[in-house]
Amino acid sequence: MLNFIVSGFANVVATLNRHLPSLRLIQRVVHRRDSHKWGVPAMLLAVPYFLLANVFKVILEDGGHALFSLPLLWCLVMGIVFLALGPISLVLLFAARAREVMTQRRRAHSRMNA
Repeated sequence: MLNFIVSGFANVVATLNRHLPSLRLIQRVVHRRDSHKWGVPAMLLAVPYFLLANVFKVILEDGGHALFSLPLLWCLVMGIVFLALGPISLVLLFAARAREVMTQRRRAHSRMNA
């Protein structure tokens, strides 16, 4: 049963990654060292998501079909994700640079002792 749930979830995530470019952008910024610097500018992508969510909210309040709540939820989630992406990428960038500095110091120290 658990295998069925996990494989179904993996298929859904793979399909969403294939068809929604925003998920690819999030993965690229978070999982690659050279892309951490783009996390703060990527926060600006939250604005269109929240504007689109507002449009869906207005449609729902005016008596629109209940299925408009699904894209509303998607827009809200992606907007929050892009807002959180900036601080997360800054923390990851700081950690990567700290590791690089420590590696350089170890190399310099090992050269001096050799």
